Amino acid sequence: MNSSRWRRCSWLILLLSAQSGSVTVQAASAEAVVLAEVVSTLSLVNQADMVFGDIASSNAPGAVILSPGGTRLTVGGAFVSSTVSSGPAVFDVVGLPNAVYAITLPVSVTLSGASGNSMVVDSFTSQPANTGLTDSGGQQNLFVGGRLNVNSNQAIGAYSGIMTVTIVYN
Repeated sequence: MNSSRWRRCSWLILLLSAQSGSVTVQAASAEAVVLAEVVSTLSLVNQADMVFGDIASSNAPGAVILSPGGTRLTVGGAFVSSTVSSGPAVFDVVGLPNAVYAITLPVSVTLSGASGNSMVVDSFTSQPANTGLTDSGGQQNLFVGGRLNVNSNQAIGAYSGIMTVTIVYN
């Protein structure tokens, strides 16, 4: 190969090598907003306990059904005094305005007496039922009733127990 040709080829190779080493890399980036909101907690405050009132039993089992609206109905061998007050449990719900929340009621609660006897409350119902909706101020009343199962010849005395009602934002 002749030397002038060789020089031209060398320069061409050198030129091509230099250009291929200076490749431009392109990059891109973008931004996104990150959001979080802290909301007020949902609270449930007991305002009134569930009271079935004075009950008389007989030699047959029975029940007293207390509606969330406060109406009492007797079934079987249970009788109530109309002169003694009764009423559903009442709770104040406080949370976000116009918020939907789910209500969970107990399956049953055992009421115990001083003499070691007991009765069971079950079939709990509420108003509102299943879900509630706070008003524009973030409040609502929740009323809870249930069915008190009275045994035949139930022992005389005062009976009490604890029920737990749970609410959570939907």
